[in-house]
Amino acid sequence: MVCLDSDVLINLLRNDKDTVLLIKKIEKSHKITTTVINSFELWKGFYRMRKGERAIIELLDTVFLLEFDKEASKKAAEIFEYLRNKGKTIDALDVMISSIAITNDESLLTFNKKHFENIPGLKLM
Repeated sequence: MVCLDSDVLINLLRNDKDTVLLIKKIEKSHKITTTVINSFELWKGFYRMRKGERAIIELLDTVFLLEFDKEASKKAAEIFEYLRNKGKTIDALDVMISSIAITNDESLLTFNKKHFENIPGLKLM
């Protein structure tokens, strides 16, 4: 399974040719998911710009949404403290996305690898 980060989802909404081709290739051998946190980020963008509602609904209907549950919240706290102790803090939403991917044993497909590269146990694509 492959979990799509918000930047990948946004590129799909923009119908970015390279991203669409990449996802079609991945779909041949992997189930595509995203997280409720990424869904939140898409809706946050919609309410800021007030466009693309139908496209967001349609996109989110094509992927399985992973929840931020008790296990993911515990993992997120662990990651947050690990990064804080290393002096490499990142946005809390990215920590939550990472924890969901890790606890569901999924790879995270992101174009912002720098945001996630210091998180132990996270598989990046």
